[in-house]
Amino acid sequence: MPGPVTEDAFAKINLTLRILGRREDGYHELRSLVAFARIGDRVTAAHAGGMLLDVTGPFAPALEGEADNLVLRAGRALRELAG
Repeated sequence: MPGPVTEDAFAKINLTLRILGRREDGYHELRSLVAFARIGDRVTAAHAGGMLLDVTGPFAPALEGEADNLVLRAGRALRELAG
């Protein structure tokens, strides 16, 4: 079984953001101009018996209890695709 994979997830800064409307899937159609910063988060993915998210850092307490955030949604989608 492969070991953990760690990658930097650089912060995205929206220089302009225009909301064009809502799509049928509930998400919004956007037009934006973005820049990426050299700061951000460090994300580690590792094999586990179940789907869990461990958030650390100075802002972690504000994110506790979010059982259905985008990271977990992406993880579940990846697990479904990978079998």
